[in-house]
Amino acid sequence: MADPLWLADVLRADGLTVIEHEGWKDRGHGDFRDLRGVLCHHTAGGGKNDWRIVQDGRADLAGPLAQLVLERDGTFRVIAAGVCWHAGRGSWPGWPTDNANYHVIGIEAVSRGDGSDWTPAQLEAYKRGCAAILRKIGRDADDCVGHKEYSAEGKIDPAGIDMDDFREDVQKFLDGNPNTAGGTDMPSANEVVKALLETRIPRPDGTPGETVGNVLAWTDQHAAQLVVEQLGPGSDGIRGPVANPKRWPELGNRTQVEALMAILDALKIAPRAAK
Repeated sequence: MADPLWLADVLRADGLTVIEHEGWKDRGHGDFRDLRGVLCHHTAGGGKNDWRIVQDGRADLAGPLAQLVLERDGTFRVIAAGVCWHAGRGSWPGWPTDNANYHVIGIEAVSRGDGSDWTPAQLEAYKRGCAAILRKIGRDADDCVGHKEYSAEGKIDPAGIDMDDFREDVQKFLDGNPNTAGGTDMPSANEVVKALLETRIPRPDGTPGETVGNVLAWTDQHAAQLVVEQLGPGSDGIRGPVANPKRWPELGNRTQVEALMAILDALKIAPRAAK
Protein backbone atom coordinates (compact mmCIF):
# COMPACT_ATOMS: atom_id res chain seq x y z
CA MET A 1 0.00 0.00 0.00
CA ALA A 2 1.51 3.35 -1.03
CA ASP A 3 1.76 6.04 1.62
CA PRO A 4 -0.57 9.05 1.17
CA LEU A 5 1.82 11.35 -0.65
CA TRP A 6 -1.30 13.02 -2.01
CA LEU A 7 -2.35 14.50 1.34
CA ALA A 8 -1.36 18.11 0.63
CA ASP A 9 -2.80 18.09 -2.89
CA VAL A 10 -6.14 16.59 -1.81
CA LEU A 11 -6.62 19.08 1.02
CA ARG A 12 -5.59 22.02 -1.12
CA ALA A 13 -7.90 20.92 -3.95
CA ASP A 14 -10.79 21.15 -1.50
CA GLY A 15 -10.03 24.82 -0.87
CA LEU A 16 -8.14 24.32 2.40
CA THR A 17 -5.00 26.19 3.40
CA VAL A 18 -2.01 23.85 3.62
CA ILE A 19 1.55 24.14 4.95
CA GLU A 20 3.88 21.36 3.81
CA HIS A 21 6.63 20.68 6.33
CA GLU A 22 10.02 19.95 4.88
CA GLY A 23 10.64 16.23 4.54
CA TRP A 24 7.05 15.20 5.24
CA LYS A 25 6.90 12.74 2.35
CA ASP A 26 9.73 10.71 3.90
CA ARG A 27 8.70 11.06 7.55
CA GLY A 28 7.03 8.23 9.47
CA HIS A 29 7.50 4.93 11.28
CA GLY A 30 7.17 2.74 8.23
CA ASP A 31 4.58 2.28 5.50
CA PHE A 32 0.80 1.93 5.66
CA ARG A 33 -0.72 -1.49 5.03
CA ASP A 34 -3.97 0.03 3.76
CA LEU A 35 -6.10 3.09 4.50
CA ARG A 36 -9.43 2.65 6.24
CA GLY A 37 -10.29 6.01 7.75
CA VAL A 38 -9.41 9.11 9.74
CA LEU A 39 -8.85 9.33 13.50
CA CYS A 40 -9.59 12.73 15.06
CA HIS A 41 -7.64 14.12 18.03
CA HIS A 42 -6.93 17.31 19.94
CA THR A 43 -3.42 18.33 20.92
CA ALA A 44 -4.30 19.21 24.55
CA GLY A 45 -1.99 22.19 24.29
CA GLY A 46 -3.65 24.95 22.33
CA GLY A 47 -0.50 26.90 21.49
CA LYS A 48 1.09 27.99 18.23
CA ASN A 49 3.89 25.44 18.59
CA ASP A 50 1.79 22.34 19.25
CA TRP A 51 2.89 21.05 15.85
CA ARG A 52 6.45 20.65 17.10
CA ILE A 53 5.46 17.90 19.53
CA VAL A 54 3.40 16.19 16.82
CA GLN A 55 6.36 16.25 14.45
CA ASP A 56 9.24 15.65 16.86
CA GLY A 57 7.56 13.60 19.56
CA ARG A 58 7.85 13.59 23.36
CA ALA A 59 10.27 12.08 25.85
CA ASP A 60 8.14 8.94 26.08
CA LEU A 61 7.09 8.66 22.42
CA ALA A 62 9.06 9.36 19.26
CA GLY A 63 7.52 11.54 16.58
CA PRO A 64 5.81 11.88 14.25
CA LEU A 65 2.60 11.49 16.25
CA ALA A 66 0.11 12.27 13.46
CA GLN A 67 0.09 12.93 9.76
CA LEU A 68 -1.70 16.28 10.07
CA VAL A 69 -2.00 19.18 12.48
CA LEU A 70 -5.01 21.48 12.18
CA GLU A 71 -4.40 25.01 13.44
CA ARG A 72 -7.08 27.16 15.05
CA ASP A 73 -7.44 29.30 11.90
CA GLY A 74 -8.24 26.23 9.77
CA THR A 75 -4.75 25.75 8.31
CA PHE A 76 -3.53 22.17 7.88
CA ARG A 77 0.12 21.33 8.51
CA VAL A 78 1.23 18.22 6.65
CA ILE A 79 3.70 16.57 9.01
CA ALA A 80 4.20 13.04 7.70
CA ALA A 81 3.12 10.61 5.00
CA GLY A 82 4.19 7.47 6.80
CA VAL A 83 2.76 5.68 9.82
CA CYS A 84 2.48 7.80 12.97
CA TRP A 85 2.00 6.88 16.63
CA HIS A 86 -1.42 8.34 17.48
CA ALA A 87 -4.06 5.63 17.83
CA GLY A 88 -2.91 3.55 20.78
CA ARG A 89 -4.98 0.56 21.88
CA GLY A 90 -8.63 0.38 20.83
CA SER A 91 -11.11 -0.79 18.25
CA TRP A 92 -13.63 0.36 15.67
CA PRO A 93 -15.77 -1.69 13.28
CA GLY A 94 -13.70 -2.59 10.23
CA TRP A 95 -10.40 -1.47 11.79
CA PRO A 96 -7.78 -3.85 13.22
CA THR A 97 -7.96 -3.96 17.01
CA ASP A 98 -5.01 -2.26 18.72
CA ASN A 99 -3.34 -1.66 15.37
CA ALA A 100 -5.03 1.33 13.72
CA ASN A 101 -1.79 3.26 13.22
CA TYR A 102 -1.02 1.24 10.11
CA HIS A 103 -4.48 1.84 8.64
CA VAL A 104 -5.79 5.33 9.51
CA ILE A 105 -4.66 8.92 9.08
CA GLY A 106 -4.42 10.94 12.29
CA ILE A 107 -5.37 14.60 12.58
CA GLU A 108 -4.24 16.50 15.68
CA ALA A 109 -6.34 19.66 16.00
CA VAL A 110 -4.82 22.43 18.12
CA SER A 111 -6.93 22.83 21.27
CA ARG A 112 -6.50 23.07 25.03
CA GLY A 113 -8.56 19.91 25.31
CA ASP A 114 -11.42 21.21 27.44
CA GLY A 115 -13.82 21.59 24.51
CA SER A 116 -14.18 25.37 24.89
CA ASP A 117 -11.78 26.81 22.35
CA TRP A 118 -12.78 25.43 18.96
CA THR A 119 -13.09 28.14 16.32
CA PRO A 120 -15.69 28.07 13.51
CA ALA A 121 -12.92 28.11 10.89
CA GLN A 122 -11.18 25.20 12.56
CA LEU A 123 -14.32 23.08 12.87
CA GLU A 124 -15.29 23.64 9.26
CA ALA A 125 -11.79 22.81 8.05
CA TYR A 126 -11.79 19.71 10.30
CA LYS A 127 -14.95 18.37 8.66
CA ARG A 128 -13.95 19.41 5.15
CA GLY A 129 -10.49 17.90 5.53
CA CYS A 130 -11.84 14.59 6.83
CA ALA A 131 -14.28 14.45 3.93
CA ALA A 132 -11.54 15.16 1.39
CA ILE A 133 -9.39 12.31 2.74
CA LEU A 134 -12.28 9.85 2.98
CA ARG A 135 -13.34 10.68 -0.56
CA LYS A 136 -9.81 9.97 -1.78
CA ILE A 137 -9.64 6.55 -0.07
CA GLY A 138 -13.19 5.57 -1.00
CA ARG A 139 -14.68 5.58 2.50
CA ASP A 140 -17.73 7.30 3.98
CA ALA A 141 -18.21 9.24 7.21
CA ASP A 142 -18.60 6.06 9.29
CA ASP A 143 -14.81 5.81 9.12
CA CYS A 144 -14.32 9.30 10.56
CA VAL A 145 -13.75 8.46 14.22
CA GLY A 146 -12.95 10.31 17.42
CA HIS A 147 -10.03 8.99 19.43
CA LYS A 148 -12.40 8.82 22.40
CA GLU A 149 -14.62 6.43 20.43
CA TYR A 150 -11.78 4.17 19.35
CA SER A 151 -9.64 4.18 22.48
CA ALA A 152 -9.56 1.45 25.11
CA GLU A 153 -7.31 3.70 27.21
CA GLY A 154 -9.82 6.34 28.29
CA LYS A 155 -8.93 9.03 25.78
CA ILE A 156 -11.30 12.03 25.63
CA ASP A 157 -10.28 13.69 22.39
CA PRO A 158 -11.51 15.56 20.52
CA ALA A 159 -13.19 17.05 23.62
CA GLY A 160 -16.37 19.03 23.12
CA ILE A 161 -17.17 17.57 19.69
CA ASP A 162 -20.21 15.32 19.28
CA MET A 163 -18.84 12.81 16.81
CA ASP A 164 -22.27 11.73 15.57
CA ASP A 165 -23.04 15.32 14.56
CA PHE A 166 -19.51 15.69 13.23
CA ARG A 167 -19.88 12.60 11.02
CA GLU A 168 -23.25 13.82 9.77
CA ASP A 169 -21.64 17.05 8.54
CA VAL A 170 -18.66 15.18 7.07
CA GLN A 171 -21.09 13.01 5.10
CA LYS A 172 -22.80 16.12 3.76
CA PHE A 173 -19.45 17.31 2.42
CA LEU A 174 -18.91 13.86 0.91
CA ASP A 175 -22.34 13.98 -0.70
CA GLY A 176 -21.62 17.35 -2.27
CA ASN A 177 -23.95 19.35 0.01
CA PRO A 178 -21.48 21.51 1.96
CA ASN A 179 -24.00 24.34 2.40
CA THR A 180 -26.11 22.12 4.66
CA ALA A 181 -23.21 21.14 6.92
CA GLY A 182 -23.22 22.68 10.38
CA GLY A 183 -21.57 26.09 10.52
CA THR A 184 -21.40 26.51 6.74
CA ASP A 185 -24.92 27.64 5.88
CA MET A 186 -25.03 29.96 2.91
CA PRO A 187 -26.97 33.17 3.50
CA SER A 188 -30.35 33.49 1.85
CA ALA A 189 -30.93 35.94 -1.00
CA ASN A 190 -32.80 38.22 1.41
CA GLU A 191 -29.88 38.17 3.85
CA VAL A 192 -27.42 39.04 1.07
CA VAL A 193 -29.58 41.95 -0.12
CA LYS A 194 -30.06 43.22 3.45
CA ALA A 195 -26.32 43.13 4.10
CA LEU A 196 -25.64 44.95 0.82
CA LEU A 197 -28.18 47.69 1.52
CA GLU A 198 -26.74 48.22 5.01
CA THR A 199 -23.18 48.59 3.69
CA ARG A 200 -21.85 52.12 4.13
CA ILE A 201 -20.08 53.85 1.23
CA PRO A 202 -16.76 55.40 2.33
CA ARG A 203 -16.36 59.16 2.01
CA PRO A 204 -13.22 60.56 0.31
CA ASP A 205 -11.56 60.88 3.74
CA GLY A 206 -12.22 57.20 4.45
CA THR A 207 -14.94 57.67 7.07
CA PRO A 208 -18.22 55.76 6.69
CA GLY A 209 -20.84 57.57 4.64
CA GLU A 210 -24.43 56.82 3.71
CA THR A 211 -25.65 53.27 3.35
CA VAL A 212 -26.15 51.80 -0.11
CA GLY A 213 -29.86 51.54 0.67
CA ASN A 214 -30.16 55.26 1.46
CA VAL A 215 -28.25 56.24 -1.67
CA LEU A 216 -30.48 54.05 -3.83
CA ALA A 217 -33.59 55.45 -2.17
CA TRP A 218 -32.40 59.05 -2.72
CA THR A 219 -31.54 58.28 -6.34
CA ASP A 220 -34.91 56.64 -6.92
CA GLN A 221 -36.73 59.58 -5.33
CA HIS A 222 -34.98 62.22 -7.39
CA ALA A 223 -35.20 60.18 -10.58
CA ALA A 224 -38.94 59.91 -10.00
CA GLN A 225 -39.17 63.68 -9.50
CA LEU A 226 -37.32 64.26 -12.76
CA VAL A 227 -39.66 61.92 -14.63
CA VAL A 228 -42.69 63.78 -13.24
CA GLU A 229 -41.24 67.17 -14.19
CA GLN A 230 -40.57 66.05 -17.74
CA LEU A 231 -43.58 63.88 -18.50
CA GLY A 232 -46.34 64.93 -16.11
CA PRO A 233 -47.87 63.87 -12.79
CA GLY A 234 -48.12 60.10 -12.36
CA SER A 235 -45.50 59.26 -14.98
CA ASP A 236 -43.12 58.09 -12.23
CA GLY A 237 -45.32 55.03 -11.71
CA ILE A 238 -44.63 53.79 -15.24
CA ARG A 239 -41.92 51.12 -15.49
CA GLY A 240 -39.86 50.60 -18.61
CA PRO A 241 -40.05 52.81 -21.73
CA VAL A 242 -42.75 55.45 -21.28
CA ALA A 243 -44.96 54.95 -24.34
CA ASN A 244 -47.88 56.90 -22.88
CA PRO A 245 -46.65 59.68 -20.55
CA LYS A 246 -49.30 61.34 -18.37
CA ARG A 247 -48.45 64.89 -19.61
CA TRP A 248 -49.13 68.24 -17.96
CA PRO A 249 -52.70 69.65 -18.22
CA GLU A 250 -51.23 73.12 -17.62
CA LEU A 251 -49.10 72.74 -20.79
CA GLY A 252 -52.04 71.80 -22.99
CA ASN A 253 -51.71 68.12 -22.13
CA ARG A 254 -48.10 68.13 -23.28
CA THR A 255 -44.85 66.95 -21.77
CA GLN A 256 -42.19 69.61 -21.14
CA VAL A 257 -40.37 68.65 -24.33
CA GLU A 258 -43.59 68.74 -26.35
CA ALA A 259 -44.43 72.18 -24.86
CA LEU A 260 -40.99 73.54 -25.81
CA MET A 261 -41.37 72.19 -29.32
CA ALA A 262 -44.76 73.96 -29.61
CA ILE A 263 -43.17 77.24 -28.45
CA LEU A 264 -40.37 76.91 -30.99
CA ASP A 265 -42.89 76.17 -33.71
CA ALA A 266 -45.02 79.22 -32.77
CA LEU A 267 -41.92 81.43 -32.84
CA LYS A 268 -40.90 79.86 -36.11
CA ILE A 269 -37.56 78.84 -34.65
CA ALA A 270 -36.28 75.72 -36.32
CA PRO A 271 -34.82 73.24 -33.86
CA ARG A 272 -31.16 72.47 -34.30
CA ALA A 273 -30.25 69.08 -35.68
CA ALA A 274 -28.50 66.82 -33.25
CA LYS A 275 -24.75 66.61 -33.85
